[in-house]
Amino acid sequence: VLLLAGAAPAAAQIMGGGGDHMGGSEMMGGRMTGMMDMMRGGMHGGATTADCPGMTAEAAAFSDERPWVSVALAHAKDLELTTDQVKGLTALREDFQKDAARIVGDIRTAESELGRLVARKPTDLQAAETKIRAITDLEAALRIARVKTLEKAGAFLTAEQQKKLGELGRHMGRMHGAGMAGMMGAAPSAAR
Repeated sequence: VLLLAGAAPAAAQIMGGGGDHMGGSEMMGGRMTGMMDMMRGGMHGGATTADCPGMTAEAAAFSDERPWVSVALAHAKDLELTTDQVKGLTALREDFQKDAARIVGDIRTAESELGRLVARKPTDLQAAETKIRAITDLEAALRIARVKTLEKAGAFLTAEQQKKLGELGRHMGRMHGAGMAGMMGAAPSAAR
């Protein structure tokens, strides 16, 4: 709900580096980029590039890949967070970031191994498939860790704080959309 930004590019920043592994970023794909954004907090106020579908219930305030915990902490005064809430959310974020850094490191290693596998000719298709499935499992583990963290983070907030946070998220989304439209040369009203 609150915390996390990112995938691959984010992982690159968190992990240091950011060079292409095993033949280039095309092997990393958009999923890794989204996971890295989630870990580092996203860009432009928390919006990320991850393409994870959102939930549809009233919890829509926490439905996208924004780094909700970081957003809540950045707006602690607006949300009227208590000292205990700030401490709890900070600990959750730090724990997630440690886990995410480890998982992203494992993904990078597996992606590199996959690159070496497919570079060999003829390619061992069974080994490549096994490695791809292992990478998918790691990506799923990262997303599951995020969902669990967001669930725990939501328990720290009152219903009113969750509502305010959702409003902040919607406002940030509108601002991000208008900014992107401006960068593309469109009138701000076209982004609405």
